[in-house]
Amino acid sequence: MKLTIRRRTEDDIHEFITWTYDGIYSFYDNNSQKEKIEGLKESVHLERTFSVVDENGNLIGNCEFYDVEEDGEDILVLGVQMKPSMTGKGYGSTFVKAIIDQGRERLKFIHLELAVVDFNERAIRTYEKEGFRKRGEFENEIRGQVYRFIIMAKDWE
Repeated sequence: MKLTIRRRTEDDIHEFITWTYDGIYSFYDNNSQKEKIEGLKESVHLERTFSVVDENGNLIGNCEFYDVEEDGEDILVLGVQMKPSMTGKGYGSTFVKAIIDQGRERLKFIHLELAVVDFNERAIRTYEKEGFRKRGEFENEIRGQVYRFIIMAKDWE
């Protein structure tokens, strides 16, 4: 499967909003928070938000690169989301690698970080397989529940 990142469209966002996941992964449902829906709608105008499509133009996921300030320094962070019907089928590395490789071509980064909720062990394994290492952790309250997130980072020479 050959994947490409491209600018998001309004149609992409309307589909993203319908995505729901099974079991513990329902944490990632896009329709669960008004702020998440509004953020997706506004993201069509942002330069570092992308849709991920396969060689036939089918929507496979989305990603965004954004800056987080830590100790006075901006750190580039990646957020990814795979279409629910594609998860758990062994496509994770292909998905993440395509996003990172094409993101590096566009943005020329040499350091990248991401945060993943600690119960998402399959995502953590995928990120480790792609060379990310645990750098830290933090807690965040979401929809009235506190979750622990793992911060993972990767450097390129």
